[in-house]
Amino acid sequence: MAGGVINKSPAPPRLLLEMVLVAHVADIHLGYAQYGLGEREADIYEAFEELVDVIGKERPEILLVAGDLFDSPRPPIRALMRARELLGRLRSSGIKIYHVIGDHEIPRRVKDLPPTAILEKISEHVGLRNIAIEGDVVITGLDRVRLSERDETLRKLGELATEARRFRKRILLAHAPLRGPENIVKDLPKGYSYYALGHEHDRRIFSLDGSAAAYSGSIEILSTAEIEGWSRSGKGFLLIDFSSNEPIVQEVNLGSIRPQKLISVEVSDLERALVDAAEWSSAQRKKPIIHVRVRGRNIDRQLILRMMQEKLAGRVLHYRYEVLEELEEVGEAEEIPAIDVRTIIRDYLLSKGFHEDEAELAVTIYDAYMSRGIEEVERLILSRLGER
Repeated sequence: MAGGVINKSPAPPRLLLEMVLVAHVADIHLGYAQYGLGEREADIYEAFEELVDVIGKERPEILLVAGDLFDSPRPPIRALMRARELLGRLRSSGIKIYHVIGDHEIPRRVKDLPPTAILEKISEHVGLRNIAIEGDVVITGLDRVRLSERDETLRKLGELATEARRFRKRILLAHAPLRGPENIVKDLPKGYSYYALGHEHDRRIFSLDGSAAAYSGSIEILSTAEIEGWSRSGKGFLLIDFSSNEPIVQEVNLGSIRPQKLISVEVSDLERALVDAAEWSSAQRKKPIIHVRVRGRNIDRQLILRMMQEKLAGRVLHYRYEVLEELEEVGEAEEIPAIDVRTIIRDYLLSKGFHEDEAELAVTIYDAYMSRGIEEVERLILSRLGER
């Protein structure tokens, strides 16, 4: 198995009872089989095992899991077993593990336990509470917040933040969207040393009111929207060095990621693009996944499929295509006022007698489509079917 890749200067000597190194991971999605492929489910297990191996070698004092360790509130048994086995290995080596619950892990029924309950005595859940560590460190946790619970949750979180100020090093561990109406990051309490965030699948390191904040990103490519980010900066996790006054965030990339390529091409150039894709595929360590977007008019979809089969079959794990039909130009149209589609969907369903949770699910599907396309909608549906 390929080892992790990390660029960093040697760490300074560790001080007694002084937290120095923290690992931050999120959005692992154990149990997810992209496009229904067993190989893709196995890819995530492989990346997760590599992640655990690299963390074990780095020897951080703490591992933070910022939600969506699992892809579903009822993941496959294998996913549960791998999580307990691999994280148990880290816990046995002396690494303390803390987690919050992501939106994919929220139980569908009130009395159900989240899948992270399998990690009892391995990882501690810190949702909406403070946990003090070795006297000078505190971790505040925030699970994914439903829109209907936002105001009350932020009030309680503010109280926890006030209590946390008596600690010298403060970490907020949260599964929190950065985009759309459910963006809660801008409202998080200020003053933490580091914000360890989950939900966004592209790695992102930024400043939040002068403090270090980061999304570690997913550990595998889970949608076409993530291909560009992976090709630019990789996939993996983060190491945070607390040995100085300001935390230093370091990126760690995994080597076991299955390559994916997104090709956008005019129909007239399709054959050449597929030849290039086949050549690129042959040079990869793993058979990749190829996505092709074909633009043009009056496109013969059967011809596209035959060309892809001819050029890519046997060279890739999987290939997909979509057609973007170009329309005839029309005259300039009048500007259409903005429409709040989310509110329309919610209000309509509630007016028809649907429960609040059902209306929220419909809005979730709409948000999934708008943020990551039909793949994310497909993923939600497969996840729900897998629970039944």
